[in-house]
Amino acid sequence: MNKMVIGGVNNQVFVASNLGRIEHFYSVLLGLPLVKRTVHHLDPRLPVITFGFQAFEDEPKRRHTISYVEWNPIFYMMPEAGFVDPRATSAGVASPRVGDPKGRWGAGTNHHLALHVPTRNGLLKWKRRLTDLGVHVTGPYNRQYFHAVYFRDPDGAIIEIATTEPGFGHDEAVLGSGFRPQPKENLIGGRDEVLTAAETWPQPVPTVTEDFALRGFHHITSISSNAERTENFFVEKVGLRLIKKTDYLDEKGGSHYYYACDDEVSPGSVLTFFGLPGYSPGRLGTGLSHHFSLEVENDAALVHEHGRLKRTGVRVSDVQDALYSKLFYFNDPDGHICAISTPTQLTIDEPASELGRKLCLPPAIEEQRIEIERNIALRPAPTPILRA
Repeated sequence: MNKMVIGGVNNQVFVASNLGRIEHFYSVLLGLPLVKRTVHHLDPRLPVITFGFQAFEDEPKRRHTISYVEWNPIFYMMPEAGFVDPRATSAGVASPRVGDPKGRWGAGTNHHLALHVPTRNGLLKWKRRLTDLGVHVTGPYNRQYFHAVYFRDPDGAIIEIATTEPGFGHDEAVLGSGFRPQPKENLIGGRDEVLTAAETWPQPVPTVTEDFALRGFHHITSISSNAERTENFFVEKVGLRLIKKTDYLDEKGGSHYYYACDDEVSPGSVLTFFGLPGYSPGRLGTGLSHHFSLEVENDAALVHEHGRLKRTGVRVSDVQDALYSKLFYFNDPDGHICAISTPTQLTIDEPASELGRKLCLPPAIEEQRIEIERNIALRPAPTPILRA
Protein backbone atom coordinates (compact mmCIF):
# COMPACT_ATOMS: atom_id res chain seq x y z
CA MET A 1 0.00 0.00 0.00
CA ASN A 2 1.40 3.39 -0.97
CA LYS A 3 2.13 5.82 1.84
CA MET A 4 0.77 9.00 0.30
CA VAL A 5 2.41 11.43 2.74
CA ILE A 6 5.73 13.18 3.15
CA GLY A 7 8.00 10.90 5.13
CA GLY A 8 11.05 13.06 5.85
CA VAL A 9 13.76 15.24 4.35
CA ASN A 10 15.68 13.89 1.37
CA ASN A 11 18.30 16.38 0.23
CA GLN A 12 19.56 19.95 0.37
CA VAL A 13 21.20 21.57 -2.65
CA PHE A 14 23.67 24.46 -2.41
CA VAL A 15 25.35 26.64 -5.02
CA ALA A 16 29.17 26.83 -5.05
CA SER A 17 31.73 28.69 -7.12
CA ASN A 18 34.30 25.86 -7.05
CA LEU A 19 33.42 22.20 -6.44
CA GLY A 20 37.05 21.28 -5.77
CA ARG A 21 37.08 23.43 -2.64
CA ILE A 22 33.72 22.01 -1.56
CA GLU A 23 34.94 18.43 -2.01
CA HIS A 24 37.97 19.08 0.20
CA PHE A 25 35.82 20.80 2.84
CA TYR A 26 33.28 17.99 3.17
CA SER A 27 35.51 14.99 2.52
CA VAL A 28 38.64 16.01 4.43
CA LEU A 29 37.41 18.41 7.11
CA LEU A 30 33.96 16.96 7.82
CA GLY A 31 34.65 13.33 6.93
CA LEU A 32 31.65 12.81 4.64
CA PRO A 33 31.84 10.43 1.66
CA LEU A 34 31.42 11.85 -1.84
CA VAL A 35 28.78 9.59 -3.38
CA LYS A 36 28.07 11.06 -6.83
CA ARG A 37 29.71 13.18 -9.54
CA THR A 38 27.30 14.17 -12.27
CA VAL A 39 25.67 17.16 -13.98
CA HIS A 40 22.41 18.95 -13.35
CA HIS A 41 19.40 17.22 -14.90
CA LEU A 42 18.24 20.50 -16.49
CA ASP A 43 21.57 21.53 -18.02
CA PRO A 44 24.79 19.50 -18.43
CA ARG A 45 26.87 22.69 -18.19
CA LEU A 46 26.20 22.69 -14.44
CA PRO A 47 28.43 20.16 -12.61
CA VAL A 48 27.02 18.58 -9.43
CA ILE A 49 28.60 16.64 -6.58
CA THR A 50 26.74 14.91 -3.76
CA PHE A 51 27.79 13.82 -0.28
CA GLY A 52 26.21 11.18 1.92
CA PHE A 53 26.68 9.91 5.46
CA GLN A 54 28.31 6.81 6.88
CA ALA A 55 26.30 4.00 8.49
CA PHE A 56 26.97 3.05 12.11
CA GLU A 57 26.27 -0.19 13.92
CA ASP A 58 22.95 -0.27 15.84
CA GLU A 59 21.91 3.04 14.27
CA PRO A 60 19.43 3.45 11.40
CA LYS A 61 21.03 4.36 8.08
CA ARG A 62 20.34 7.99 7.13
CA ARG A 63 19.51 8.59 3.48
CA HIS A 64 20.10 12.34 3.60
CA THR A 65 22.35 13.81 0.92
CA ILE A 66 23.97 17.21 0.43
CA SER A 67 24.45 18.35 -3.17
CA TYR A 68 26.37 21.27 -4.64
CA VAL A 69 25.80 22.80 -8.07
CA GLU A 70 28.73 24.77 -9.45
CA TRP A 71 28.04 28.29 -10.72
CA ASN A 72 31.52 29.55 -11.57
CA PRO A 73 31.15 32.73 -13.70
CA ILE A 74 32.90 35.64 -11.99
CA PHE A 75 31.00 38.46 -13.69
CA TYR A 76 27.51 36.97 -13.95
CA MET A 77 24.56 36.24 -11.68
CA MET A 78 22.82 32.90 -11.70
CA PRO A 79 19.19 32.91 -12.94
CA GLU A 80 17.00 34.83 -10.52
CA ALA A 81 14.38 32.06 -10.34
CA GLY A 82 16.98 29.33 -9.86
CA PHE A 83 17.39 26.06 -11.73
CA VAL A 84 13.76 24.95 -11.77
CA ASP A 85 12.29 25.37 -15.24
CA PRO A 86 14.07 23.58 -18.13
CA ARG A 87 13.85 26.45 -20.66
CA ALA A 88 14.62 29.21 -18.17
CA THR A 89 17.58 27.25 -16.80
CA SER A 90 19.04 26.67 -20.26
CA ALA A 91 18.61 30.33 -21.19
CA GLY A 92 20.02 31.54 -17.87
CA VAL A 93 23.11 29.35 -18.13
CA ALA A 94 23.75 30.26 -21.76
CA SER A 95 23.18 33.99 -21.39
CA PRO A 96 23.38 35.15 -17.74
CA ARG A 97 23.03 38.74 -16.61
CA VAL A 98 26.06 40.74 -15.49
CA GLY A 99 26.19 41.04 -11.72
CA ASP A 100 27.52 39.60 -8.48
CA PRO A 101 27.21 35.79 -8.47
CA LYS A 102 27.24 35.76 -4.67
CA GLY A 103 23.97 34.92 -2.96
CA ARG A 104 22.50 36.86 -0.05
CA TRP A 105 20.26 35.30 2.54
CA GLY A 106 16.98 36.96 3.43
CA ALA A 107 13.24 36.32 3.32
CA GLY A 108 12.56 33.51 0.88
CA THR A 109 15.96 31.83 1.21
CA ASN A 110 17.59 29.22 3.38
CA HIS A 111 19.56 30.34 6.42
CA HIS A 112 21.50 27.18 7.31
CA LEU A 113 21.72 23.42 7.23
CA ALA A 114 22.17 21.72 10.61
CA LEU A 115 24.05 18.42 10.72
CA HIS A 116 23.64 15.96 13.58
CA VAL A 117 26.15 14.81 16.20
CA PRO A 118 24.91 12.69 19.14
CA THR A 119 26.53 14.43 22.12
CA ARG A 120 27.77 17.78 23.38
CA ASN A 121 31.29 16.37 23.80
CA GLY A 122 31.16 15.50 20.10
CA LEU A 123 30.12 19.07 19.38
CA LEU A 124 33.15 20.40 21.25
CA LYS A 125 35.40 18.01 19.32
CA TRP A 126 34.04 19.45 16.08
CA LYS A 127 34.74 22.97 17.30
CA ARG A 128 38.35 22.10 18.18
CA ARG A 129 38.96 20.15 14.97
CA LEU A 130 37.58 22.83 12.65
CA THR A 131 39.24 25.69 14.53
CA ASP A 132 42.62 23.95 14.33
CA LEU A 133 42.05 23.54 10.58
CA GLY A 134 41.53 27.28 10.15
CA VAL A 135 37.71 27.39 10.10
CA HIS A 136 36.07 30.08 12.24
CA VAL A 137 33.49 28.45 14.53
CA THR A 138 30.97 30.26 16.77
CA GLY A 139 29.32 28.58 19.75
CA PRO A 140 28.58 26.25 21.43
CA TYR A 141 25.17 27.79 22.08
CA ASN A 142 22.33 26.38 24.15
CA ARG A 143 19.39 26.41 21.74
CA GLN A 144 17.03 24.98 24.40
CA TYR A 145 16.25 21.84 22.34
CA PHE A 146 19.84 21.11 21.30
CA HIS A 147 23.34 22.58 21.56
CA ALA A 148 24.99 23.93 18.42
CA VAL A 149 28.05 25.40 16.75
CA TYR A 150 28.14 27.32 13.46
CA PHE A 151 30.64 27.87 10.66
CA ARG A 152 30.65 28.53 6.90
CA ASP A 153 31.49 26.48 3.84
CA PRO A 154 34.16 27.84 1.43
CA ASP A 155 31.58 30.06 -0.31
CA GLY A 156 30.01 31.34 2.90
CA ALA A 157 26.94 29.12 3.33
CA ILE A 158 26.14 28.68 7.03
CA ILE A 159 26.49 25.14 8.39
CA GLU A 160 25.43 24.16 11.90
CA ILE A 161 26.24 21.05 13.91
CA ALA A 162 23.59 20.23 16.52
CA THR A 163 23.20 17.63 19.27
CA THR A 164 20.43 15.13 19.98
CA GLU A 165 19.65 16.27 23.51
CA PRO A 166 17.72 17.63 25.26
CA GLY A 167 15.13 17.27 22.47
CA PHE A 168 11.86 19.02 21.70
CA GLY A 169 9.64 17.55 24.40
CA HIS A 170 11.17 18.77 27.64
CA ASP A 171 9.21 22.06 27.89
CA GLU A 172 5.73 20.96 26.77
CA ALA A 173 3.72 17.74 26.94
CA VAL A 174 2.03 18.33 23.58
CA LEU A 175 4.42 19.56 20.91
CA GLY A 176 3.36 22.82 19.29
CA SER A 177 0.60 23.47 21.83
CA GLY A 178 1.69 27.03 22.62
CA PHE A 179 4.42 29.64 22.42
CA ARG A 180 7.43 28.74 24.57
CA PRO A 181 9.57 31.75 25.50
CA GLN A 182 13.30 31.19 25.73
CA PRO A 183 15.31 31.61 28.95
CA LYS A 184 17.13 34.94 29.14
CA GLU A 185 20.54 33.25 29.20
CA ASN A 186 19.89 31.75 25.73
CA LEU A 187 18.90 35.05 24.12
CA ILE A 188 21.10 37.65 22.47
CA GLY A 189 22.25 40.05 25.19
CA GLY A 190 21.78 37.47 27.93
CA ARG A 191 24.56 35.03 27.08
CA ASP A 192 28.25 35.43 27.74
CA GLU A 193 29.86 35.47 24.30
CA VAL A 194 33.43 35.47 25.66
CA LEU A 195 32.87 32.33 27.75
CA THR A 196 31.09 30.73 24.79
CA ALA A 197 33.97 31.49 22.45
CA ALA A 198 36.51 30.12 24.96
CA GLU A 199 34.83 26.74 25.41
CA THR A 200 36.29 23.96 23.27
CA TRP A 201 37.68 20.41 23.47
CA PRO A 202 40.97 20.40 25.41
CA GLN A 203 43.02 18.23 23.03
CA PRO A 204 43.61 18.39 19.26
CA VAL A 205 41.24 16.24 17.16
CA PRO A 206 43.26 15.21 14.08
CA THR A 207 40.85 12.52 12.83
CA VAL A 208 37.08 12.04 12.74
CA THR A 209 36.20 9.07 14.95
CA GLU A 210 32.90 7.22 15.24
CA ASP A 211 31.86 8.84 18.51
CA PHE A 212 31.49 12.28 16.92
CA ALA A 213 31.13 11.52 13.21
CA LEU A 214 28.22 13.32 11.56
CA ARG A 215 25.11 11.13 11.45
CA GLY A 216 22.96 13.01 8.94
CA PHE A 217 20.75 16.09 8.99
CA HIS A 218 19.46 17.58 12.23
CA HIS A 219 17.24 20.26 10.69
CA ILE A 220 17.02 22.81 7.89
CA THR A 221 16.31 26.47 8.69
CA SER A 222 14.96 29.12 6.32
CA ILE A 223 13.71 32.70 6.69
CA SER A 224 10.12 33.89 6.68
CA SER A 225 8.86 37.47 6.60
CA ASN A 226 5.50 36.37 8.05
CA ALA A 227 5.56 33.41 10.46
CA GLU A 228 1.79 32.87 10.53
CA ARG A 229 1.53 32.84 6.73
CA THR A 230 4.39 30.33 6.55
CA GLU A 231 2.71 28.19 9.23
CA ASN A 232 -0.54 28.08 7.27
CA PHE A 233 1.32 27.09 4.10
CA PHE A 234 3.40 24.25 5.52
CA VAL A 235 0.71 22.86 7.83
CA GLU A 236 -2.49 23.32 5.82
CA LYS A 237 -1.10 22.86 2.30
CA VAL A 238 2.15 20.90 2.48
CA GLY A 239 0.93 18.75 5.38
CA LEU A 240 3.70 19.11 7.95
CA ARG A 241 3.15 19.22 11.72
CA LEU A 242 3.96 22.31 13.78
CA ILE A 243 5.94 21.10 16.82
CA LYS A 244 7.39 24.26 18.36
CA LYS A 245 6.79 28.01 18.58
CA THR A 246 9.51 29.94 20.33
CA ASP A 247 11.78 32.98 20.19
CA TYR A 248 14.45 33.70 17.60
CA LEU A 249 17.57 33.71 19.75
CA ASP A 250 19.91 35.96 17.77
CA GLU A 251 17.81 39.12 17.32
CA LYS A 252 15.03 40.58 19.44
CA GLY A 253 11.55 40.56 17.98
CA GLY A 254 11.82 37.44 15.84
CA SER A 255 10.22 34.03 16.21
CA HIS A 256 11.34 30.47 15.48
CA TYR A 257 8.81 27.84 14.35
CA TYR A 258 9.68 24.14 13.96
CA TYR A 259 7.86 21.66 11.70
CA ALA A 260 8.11 17.86 11.69
CA CYS A 261 8.15 15.86 8.45
CA ASP A 262 7.45 12.51 10.14
CA ASP A 263 5.49 11.23 13.13
CA GLU A 264 8.55 10.35 15.22
CA VAL A 265 10.25 13.79 14.93
CA SER A 266 13.40 11.83 14.13
CA PRO A 267 16.70 13.68 13.63
CA GLY A 268 16.85 15.19 10.19
CA SER A 269 13.07 15.29 9.77
CA VAL A 270 12.60 18.86 10.97
CA LEU A 271 12.23 22.13 9.05
CA THR A 272 12.43 25.41 10.93
CA PHE A 273 11.77 29.02 9.99
CA PHE A 274 13.03 32.22 11.54
CA GLY A 275 10.13 34.65 11.56
CA LEU A 276 11.58 38.11 10.84
CA PRO A 277 8.67 40.48 10.09
CA GLY A 278 9.23 42.61 7.02
CA TYR A 279 12.73 41.22 6.42
CA SER A 280 14.13 42.07 2.99
CA PRO A 281 14.16 39.33 0.32
CA GLY A 282 17.32 37.33 -0.30
CA ARG A 283 18.92 36.48 -3.62
CA LEU A 284 20.04 33.12 -4.97
CA GLY A 285 23.71 32.66 -5.73
CA THR A 286 26.92 31.08 -4.55
CA GLY A 287 27.24 30.55 -0.81
CA LEU A 288 23.53 29.88 -0.41
CA SER A 289 21.16 26.95 -0.62
CA HIS A 290 19.17 26.53 -3.83
CA HIS A 291 16.43 24.31 -2.37
CA PHE A 292 15.61 21.46 -0.04
CA SER A 293 13.69 18.31 -0.99
CA LEU A 294 11.07 16.53 1.10
CA GLU A 295 10.70 12.81 0.45
CA VAL A 296 7.77 10.56 -0.44
CA GLU A 297 7.84 6.79 -0.77
CA ASN A 298 7.61 6.21 -4.53
CA ASP A 299 6.47 7.49 -7.92
CA ALA A 300 2.79 7.02 -7.12
CA ALA A 301 3.10 9.04 -3.92
CA LEU A 302 4.94 11.77 -5.83
CA VAL A 303 2.16 12.04 -8.40
CA HIS A 304 -0.37 12.09 -5.57
CA GLU A 305 1.37 14.95 -3.76
CA HIS A 306 1.84 16.85 -7.04
CA GLY A 307 -1.88 16.71 -7.72
CA ARG A 308 -2.86 17.42 -4.13
CA LEU A 309 -0.72 20.56 -3.88
CA LYS A 310 -1.95 21.75 -7.25
CA ARG A 311 -5.55 21.40 -6.06
CA THR A 312 -4.79 23.58 -3.02
CA GLY A 313 -3.65 26.39 -5.31
CA VAL A 314 0.11 25.89 -5.00
CA ARG A 315 1.99 26.51 -8.25
CA VAL A 316 4.05 23.41 -8.96
CA SER A 317 6.50 22.52 -11.71
CA ASP A 318 6.04 19.45 -13.85
CA VAL A 319 7.36 16.23 -12.38
CA GLN A 320 10.99 15.97 -13.55
CA ASP A 321 13.24 12.96 -13.94
CA ALA A 322 16.50 13.88 -12.19
CA LEU A 323 17.96 10.40 -12.96
CA TYR A 324 18.59 9.47 -9.31
CA SER A 325 15.11 10.55 -8.22
CA LYS A 326 11.96 12.12 -9.59
CA LEU A 327 10.83 15.44 -8.19
CA PHE A 328 8.82 18.59 -8.63
CA TYR A 329 9.41 22.12 -7.37
CA PHE A 330 7.21 24.70 -5.68
CA ASN A 331 7.74 27.94 -3.74
CA ASP A 332 6.76 28.90 -0.22
CA PRO A 333 4.93 32.24 0.35
CA ASP A 334 8.24 34.15 0.48
CA GLY A 335 9.49 32.50 -2.71
CA HIS A 336 11.85 29.93 -1.19
CA ILE A 337 12.34 27.01 -3.61
CA CYS A 338 11.17 23.68 -2.18
CA ALA A 339 10.86 20.25 -3.78
CA ILE A 340 9.21 16.91 -3.15
CA SER A 341 11.08 13.89 -4.45
CA THR A 342 11.21 10.13 -4.47
CA PRO A 343 14.05 8.43 -2.55
CA THR A 344 17.50 8.96 -4.06
CA GLN A 345 18.87 5.88 -5.88
CA LEU A 346 22.60 6.37 -6.31
CA THR A 347 23.54 2.85 -7.43
CA ILE A 348 21.68 2.81 -10.73
CA ASP A 349 24.87 3.64 -12.68
CA GLU A 350 27.76 2.59 -10.38
CA PRO A 351 28.12 0.01 -7.58
CA ALA A 352 27.95 1.09 -3.95
CA SER A 353 31.65 0.32 -3.49
CA GLU A 354 32.61 2.80 -6.23
CA LEU A 355 30.26 5.70 -5.57
CA GLY A 356 31.69 9.11 -6.37
CA ARG A 357 34.80 7.92 -8.18
CA LYS A 358 33.82 8.86 -11.73
CA LEU A 359 31.64 11.32 -13.59
CA CYS A 360 28.26 9.71 -14.21
CA LEU A 361 26.11 11.02 -17.05
CA PRO A 362 22.56 10.25 -18.10
CA PRO A 363 22.55 7.87 -21.12
CA ALA A 364 20.95 10.55 -23.31
CA ILE A 365 24.01 12.81 -23.05
CA GLU A 366 26.78 10.21 -22.79
CA GLU A 367 27.89 11.11 -26.32
CA GLN A 368 28.71 14.61 -25.02
CA ARG A 369 31.11 13.27 -22.37
CA ILE A 370 34.30 14.71 -23.92
CA GLU A 371 32.79 18.20 -24.17
CA ILE A 372 31.28 18.01 -20.67
CA GLU A 373 34.53 16.81 -19.09
CA ARG A 374 36.44 19.56 -20.91
CA ASN A 375 34.07 22.22 -19.59
CA ILE A 376 34.31 20.87 -16.04
CA ALA A 377 38.10 20.94 -16.24
CA LEU A 378 38.50 24.36 -17.92
CA ARG A 379 35.43 26.12 -16.47
CA PRO A 380 35.08 28.57 -19.41
CA ALA A 381 33.15 31.79 -18.87
CA PRO A 382 29.78 32.08 -20.67
CA THR A 383 29.30 34.27 -23.72
CA PRO A 384 26.02 36.08 -23.10
CA ILE A 385 23.83 37.07 -26.03
CA LEU A 386 23.58 40.84 -26.32
CA ARG A 387 20.14 42.07 -25.35
CA ALA A 388 18.32 44.54 -27.57
